[in-house]
Amino acid sequence: MGSKGWPVIKGDPRNPEGIQAYKKVPVKEEDQDPDFRALASLGLGMAGLFTKNQYFSWGALFCAVSAMCCMIHPEVNMKQATTALMFSFSGLASSYIKVYQTRGAQQK
Repeated sequence: MGSKGWPVIKGDPRNPEGIQAYKKVPVKEEDQDPDFRALASLGLGMAGLFTKNQYFSWGALFCAVSAMCCMIHPEVNMKQATTALMFSFSGLASSYIKVYQTRGAQQK
């Protein structure tokens, strides 16, 4: 015992044979929590695509880019994020094609 009742340890108490290397646990797609940004992007993208509303499509693009930037496991979530990105681009394209078609019809 030490001077104040504490045990005195001499040397390194760690056991080098007991050290185990870290092994990353594989991530399953069905075990993931839903990414709400990607889900909102899918919903807004579909709403923008079907209603040809530009504001829905811009919101979908913002949510899709935000979901891609904040991914925890990119190898699992990339499929959902790219689908959401394609819906947002399709909604933007369909809404702006409508604007250009009506603009050309008014000038004639």
